[in-house]
Amino acid sequence: MNKYNLFFFFHLLFFTSFGQVITEINGYAPTYVGKEVEIYQILDYITYREERIASATVKADSTFSLVFNLDETRKLVIKSGNNKANIFANAGGKYEILFPEKNKYDSYNPSGNFVELSFFNLPKEDINYKILEFNRWNDEFVATYYTKNNADSKFFVARLDTFKTAVDRYYHSDTIDKYFNYHRRYMIAKLDDLRFTGNRNQYEKYDFYLKSTPVYYQNEAYMEYVNHFYEKLLPRINSEVNNLVYLGIVKSSPTLISKALSREYTLTKQYKLREVIMLKILSEIYHERDYPQTNIISILDSVSKFGLFEENRMIAQNIRFRLTELTQGAKAPDFLLNDGEKVRTLSSTDKKYLYLFFVDPASVENQKQLNLLKPIFERYKESVQFMMVYKDKTDIDYTKLKNEYPWTVIATKESNSIFRSYNVTTYPSYILIDPFGYVVNAPALGPLPNGNRETIDKVFYLIQKALKEGNGSDR
Repeated sequence: MNKYNLFFFFHLLFFTSFGQVITEINGYAPTYVGKEVEIYQILDYITYREERIASATVKADSTFSLVFNLDETRKLVIKSGNNKANIFANAGGKYEILFPEKNKYDSYNPSGNFVELSFFNLPKEDINYKILEFNRWNDEFVATYYTKNNADSKFFVARLDTFKTAVDRYYHSDTIDKYFNYHRRYMIAKLDDLRFTGNRNQYEKYDFYLKSTPVYYQNEAYMEYVNHFYEKLLPRINSEVNNLVYLGIVKSSPTLISKALSREYTLTKQYKLREVIMLKILSEIYHERDYPQTNIISILDSVSKFGLFEENRMIAQNIRFRLTELTQGAKAPDFLLNDGEKVRTLSSTDKKYLYLFFVDPASVENQKQLNLLKPIFERYKESVQFMMVYKDKTDIDYTKLKNEYPWTVIATKESNSIFRSYNVTTYPSYILIDPFGYVVNAPALGPLPNGNRETIDKVFYLIQKALKEGNGSDR
């Protein structure tokens, strides 16, 4: 075996030994030339936290290539700028897509506009082809036969039974694709929730759809059904179990809570599912005044470290992050930034309010907002520290930006944890932090009016007024 083959053998062995195989997406994005395309995987379907797994810059010929490792079939999210699209990917799959610009008639969505991918040379056996085909069939059935007026009718029930039979007959030979089989089963389960005449009760649904079905954490249709089935469960269970759950929370004991929930029929059998629902319940009651938040955080920490199942440990960790992330009054995440002159951290803000904003300097829309911020900066620079952060790129002139804007300008690598810590997904993104390092607003207002015709100018005015009157020096 020559050196090249030996290297390839060990390289392949390294990835396959950990269940990871190389997956590839090659695309065309004519309206995104020079821009970054990113792909994210959804870590779990309780918190919907995302993790970036690859990125690429669209070349002059409008092409890009994303290469990454997958351990199983997953739904992924492709993003560029403020636009995003969904794609399902099999581990080891290769895809060729067109990533379009958003429809010009769609209004701008600050949280991101969804666009629809076009696939090239997509085989019928691919998970995207199967899901697109089935979803279209499912949507046509609902549009044709379902209305609120006929949900109780025998006509709709009969049509639904006929539809399910037709689906089973059409896909009877597809017994290998676990992801797709779960997908169509739980899309059908959602249709069961549309009807009432002859409908199964909650326990019957559990017996039919969940009791003997292994938990499939990465299947979107299954997890959405689980989320809906157990939504706001705690107020629905009997008072004795409810009280035992509360006692477990007071004692910061996940074991006691799980034992209490085992008395609920739909959580008796599957310990793994029961722990997922316990975590879901904790996330739902965290902001209710009757439950001690410190105890809930302690329970989540315990499960994230000592839970029996890796997937549940991650869910506990993600829920903890979601509950304590940039909410008003929470401690802001620390950061480490270098502006070329000194290192800046959360504590190096000269005991001023910090207006931290993340921008894309190449964006015309961002540039307009930055220009609107200039007079606001001049009015409030004695009371508020302005800090602008952007991802360092070779085509952006850092010196020019420092000369153009009067506030602190920092270019940092896109791998800097500040972008994850502050959940930066769109640009511009504004956060306001008080002198003690606690979040005032996230997201904060910018220089453009919101729906109430308010801008950050009003917030700064009130801060400045409070400081002058002597009642803004402490929290």
